[in-house]
Amino acid sequence: MIQRALDVFAGAEDVSLCTSAWAVTEMVNILISSKKIEPGEVSRIERRLLAHGVGGVPVRRLNVSPDPTYDFTRFFADVREGILRYHSGVGDVIHSVIMKNHGIDSILTFDEKSDFKQIPGLTVIHPRNF
Repeated sequence: MIQRALDVFAGAEDVSLCTSAWAVTEMVNILISSKKIEPGEVSRIERRLLAHGVGGVPVRRLNVSPDPTYDFTRFFADVREGILRYHSGVGDVIHSVIMKNHGIDSILTFDEKSDFKQIPGLTVIHPRNF
């Protein structure tokens, strides 16, 4: 499924893949906790992802916001507001705040829960849709 999605992205000029420190942190947790991959190998996977992308498609690493005056107080206020407004999980709201700050409106995810779908203006794409 991922390879099909990457093949589509590789040929699209108006599409780029992005990640954040939060997304990488979630990936690290899943690889170690659920997939039982040893931490050294997870660290190598993380470095390869950020240096070489995925399947030949580059991945940009985003800060929480491109605005240098956007601080943690404002970030956590935005996360709190998202939780109260959309009743989504903390992790998904963190993703959505970072995306909103960068003007990103689509997310490619294996997440089957409806948390992302509760956030207006966010298009959720599952790899099986390719």
